[in-house]
Amino acid sequence: MIIVVFNKINSIFNRYINENYFSGGVCYISIDGKKVFHKAYGTSNRIENIPCNNNTIFDLASVTKIVTTTIILKMITENKLSLSTKLENCLPDVSTNHELAPITIKQLLTHSSGLKSWHSFYSHSQESNNIYNIFNNIEVRHKSENRVVYSDLNFILLGEVIKCYFDSSLQEIIHNDLARPLKLHTLTYNPKYKKGIAATEFGNKIEKKMCLDRNFHFTGWRDEKKPIVGEVNDGNTYYFFKGESGHAGLFANVKDIVSIGELYLKEGIFEGEEIISKELIAESLRRQVENRGLGWEASEIYPNGFGHTGFTGTAIWIEPKRKIAVGLLTNRLHVDNPQNINPFRREIFKEILKQIS
Repeated sequence: MIIVVFNKINSIFNRYINENYFSGGVCYISIDGKKVFHKAYGTSNRIENIPCNNNTIFDLASVTKIVTTTIILKMITENKLSLSTKLENCLPDVSTNHELAPITIKQLLTHSSGLKSWHSFYSHSQESNNIYNIFNNIEVRHKSENRVVYSDLNFILLGEVIKCYFDSSLQEIIHNDLARPLKLHTLTYNPKYKKGIAATEFGNKIEKKMCLDRNFHFTGWRDEKKPIVGEVNDGNTYYFFKGESGHAGLFANVKDIVSIGELYLKEGIFEGEEIISKELIAESLRRQVENRGLGWEASEIYPNGFGHTGFTGTAIWIEPKRKIAVGLLTNRLHVDNPQNINPFRREIFKEILKQIS
């Protein structure tokens, strides 16, 4: 069975590399906590012709949201918060903001808060670049009738909730409360060394256009002649939050990402210790609002179960029934013309489930 999975994954990866969807990537599959597949493909940096290997570290982009979710659920397990806690009760700086104050932790986790999908925080002048000043001076609500609107703002605020409670940096909190206890050796914000890290975009071309389309003005863009390596690709995280945010900024290798997924498959238990309550794990992997669990998403990308993707080409997928955890990391921005790689993700996940079933 496993040989078939190997062969199919090889051919799918190589086809998409040849079609310039990305220059390289890594896939890791575990079943019931046991590794059954781990392989790297292509190059992590095509300019320097550096091959991907099993330990290549990737900019996780929005897969960071699953790590933020895990910290929040751990805090709820420890009675530091609840799903019904309102922002006004855990973020004093928003208590006078009538749009933000009544939003609950659950609404942020499920993207049902009503917050608009994106805002360029770094386009504001230095005089007003306190996050709460910006929130007080922008229109934060969306005008969609849909209950769920995927928004970085939700997880930016969750990151602020975490920092406020612990009175510390996200890096220190992630390290002390998650990476060290779960033995996640590569999970970090602002990596100290660039060696072994996959390259991403050539400057922030995509985000530059997003700003132009929305009439946001910013001039401090990174050099478009060379790829970003070892710095977070996301503009808000890099330019405004100095590399650490609840919605993006974390780096890790694929094994550490899968380990986080396995925590959910093991009902919140790691080496005999409860990290997250069993009941909260079950709640997180249940559709709460439309296709959203708590932090997790159920969508057509995943044949069953829940997952999350990242803008740089990353993805995590877990399937509780069969105890499958998959990390699928690529550098999809490290090409001349970045494309949507959901067809690739869908094909890989479908093939994995087909072979394991």
